[in-house]
Amino acid sequence: MDFINNLTVGAKVALGLVIAENMFNIINMDEPGYKTGREALDSCWKWLAGEKIDADKLCNFIDSEDYVDVAEFANKEKDTQKQYAWYSVLDAVSYTTYQAYKKENTKFVPQVIEVIDDETLRILIENAIESGYFSIDSLNNVKKHLLENYSLKDSIETYNKIKRDSLPLN
Repeated sequence: MDFINNLTVGAKVALGLVIAENMFNIINMDEPGYKTGREALDSCWKWLAGEKIDADKLCNFIDSEDYVDVAEFANKEKDTQKQYAWYSVLDAVSYTTYQAYKKENTKFVPQVIEVIDDETLRILIENAIESGYFSIDSLNNVKKHLLENYSLKDSIETYNKIKRDSLPLN
């Protein structure tokens, strides 16, 4: 998973979101939480594409005062395979939120974000592959695309905007 170190911030966020999208496909539209999960992923994609979505809004999808958030749905899920899906979404949204706070130069982030870093992405990848719903071939496909198009050049972060439809989602 060392290739993560060679990706731009945007590419790292995209990697997490691509995996989460693939995993989220096993959650049915009529299940509790689907709407929240979908809105969380969509907001992350919009942030990645450069839309003005602040980190606090993204954080609300993982830790809300009304307990209608991705973390709650992940914790309440009984089906093991769907747990993998929910935790993939949780990790991807958490990682996006972490990067959003960094981009906003927020000095003190919510406690739920303090533990998030690139290791979160590594865990997300490992769990997705372990679940059987995301394959090594899919990972290699996304990895190849991101390294060819969004790798760090001379260690300079470019904060590229990345649109969802420009990525291999399968």
